Amino acid sequence: MLRLERLLDERNRIPVLLVSGAIILTIALVDWRTAPYVSLGFLYLFPIMLAAAFVPRWAVALLGVACAVLSEIFSSLDRSFIRLAFETLALAGCGLFVGELLRNRRLSLEARERLRVLVETSPAAIVTVDERGFID
Repeated sequence: MLRLERLLDERNRIPVLLVSGAIILTIALVDWRTAPYVSLGFLYLFPIMLAAAFVPRWAVALLGVACAVLSEIFSSLDRSFIRLAFETLALAGCGLFVGELLRNRRLSLEARERLRVLVETSPAAIVTVDERGFID
């Protein structure tokens, strides 16, 4: 978990987004070369989840649409708007879910840090009680 925290640090924004773009491009190229044999559309999920840590919600949704379109273009199946819609929903939804999880984690860590600073710098005595009712 610590490695993931360091990877998703705000200082790594540009490298992570570049790697996500490179992964999407690689998947598209491999999917194009193996079009009639294997569908690799599900692999677009991983770079979307990686990029979701750093881009706004609308960009995650747009990335989901773009990857679903790429998957549909390189699919050996007949064109289907319904399949495109469901794939867009799945890719964008998963990316948005991961993005929200990461945003909530960051907010929780920030709130915990603010509380720690408040407790350490407060001149008044602060008593904390755990969930069993014992004083910490």
